[in-house]
Amino acid sequence: MKRTLVSLLSLLTLSSLFTLTSCQKETTGNGTSFHATMEGTTDGKTVLNGTALNWVSGDQVAIYGTAGRGIYSATPQTPATVATLDNVSGETGDGPFRAFYPASLTTDGMNITLPATQTYAENSIHEFPMYAESATNQLSFRNLCGVLKLHLTKANTSISSIIVTANAPINGNFTISNLNDESVLFYAEGGSNTVVLNCATAQAIGGGKDFYITLPATFDSLKSIELNTDDGRYCIKTVKTNVCINVQRNTVTEIEFGENDMNFVEPLPEGALPGLFTINANGGQVRFSQGNLHYQPSTQTWQFADSQNDCIGLGADIVDASYTGLIDHFGWGTGANPTLCTYNDNDYSSFVDWGTNAITNGGNQSNLWRTLSSSEWDYIFYSRTNASTKYGSGCVNGVYGVIILPDNWIMPDACTFNSGLNGRDNNNYLLSEWIVMESNGAVFLPAGGARWPSSSSVELVGTAGSYWSSTPNPSDEHCARGFGFELSNSNITVSSQDGSHRCCLFMIRLVLDNSNN
Repeated sequence: MKRTLVSLLSLLTLSSLFTLTSCQKETTGNGTSFHATMEGTTDGKTVLNGTALNWVSGDQVAIYGTAGRGIYSATPQTPATVATLDNVSGETGDGPFRAFYPASLTTDGMNITLPATQTYAENSIHEFPMYAESATNQLSFRNLCGVLKLHLTKANTSISSIIVTANAPINGNFTISNLNDESVLFYAEGGSNTVVLNCATAQAIGGGKDFYITLPATFDSLKSIELNTDDGRYCIKTVKTNVCINVQRNTVTEIEFGENDMNFVEPLPEGALPGLFTINANGGQVRFSQGNLHYQPSTQTWQFADSQNDCIGLGADIVDASYTGLIDHFGWGTGANPTLCTYNDNDYSSFVDWGTNAITNGGNQSNLWRTLSSSEWDYIFYSRTNASTKYGSGCVNGVYGVIILPDNWIMPDACTFNSGLNGRDNNNYLLSEWIVMESNGAVFLPAGGARWPSSSSVELVGTAGSYWSSTPNPSDEHCARGFGFELSNSNITVSSQDGSHRCCLFMIRLVLDNSNN
């Protein structure tokens, strides 16, 4: 049986599903024996890509009984889906028995750990996990996972790693339950939604190459596949929001990327988003940082928020130099002394850009980033080509703010965007939907509020957002120019803030000048 479906940004093929298992060669031994069979097809063999994968001499299994844990080594029989397991070390005792392959799969005989990193092997699955329960020494092993098979074809390209991301944890600690004669995994803790397949030696894909990744059943669907080359380029294929790709237990799910399906690009600078935004009539362009700027007083370190919708809502006025948390609101030009916050105008007589500092997750070098000027903020919103169609109010994962789109915006399939300031819920995105928008360059400015001289703390988080520019107010030495917006259910305004006192606490969104300008 063969089915095809449009599943990622290009047409992918979900081809015939094969049952499989795979084993790793390890040390043998003698002693108490078990008889082991593995889940397979009717001819007694498990076939993957034309190669029979069976028990291999020396495969090690951990078996638990009344006395504890014993390690057993496999001797294949005929057919090789059958093996005798001889004791190597430890004492198992009497049944009931619980058996795990590979032996390293568990340390307590109850829970298993699926690794976050796997190693590429030619036409092989590394230690494909299996489990068996029995009251006797007859063990019938069941496969615990499925396999994602990627068939890649592209000239002059060598793959160094592949990163698979799902909408649910696919590594970490899992428990096992037997349901309807199947061994089903349930996530417990300690994992993440990402698995990495590393190639010890980069693999030239040329006219076609297969890569196998072991995954638990992903009933919540895969989210993206990132392909990385040995020369530093990458390609991210994102699953459309209206498509579900699940890896099922005991199956191979095949996806093909052909010559024209993979558009490898140079890696982005650390901390930068992909979209380019024109900031002046000369065609200068910038990339925005991955999130608003944060500062930790106790370590005197700067970092970008992990995501664009992160808001802390704390300013430098309520903390001292020993504070171990993060703050995200600053007085104007306090790049040299971010905890400075008094109403003494002399403290704000000069501007020190926050981008002069090393940003730990933004290249960690000084003077890489900078703050937009007031005129550059205005140009992005009002003067670049089709500017009015490239911004709008919105909500990302429950956080309100303003969205701006890059110059060469391409709308992702199954996504929508309504330009204009038509209420707080004008554009409402789930996190999974926003990830697709962001990967195409969209920028989100969260409504993180502000602290004005008349207030004692940051206010209006969720209903307003104020961001500093690098521009002083030429007519008032006590003030500087910012950029802000106010949100309500129906009335939203976006404007420059010329009269903002320099001791106000606003947010900072740094940019990186495009080196190709």
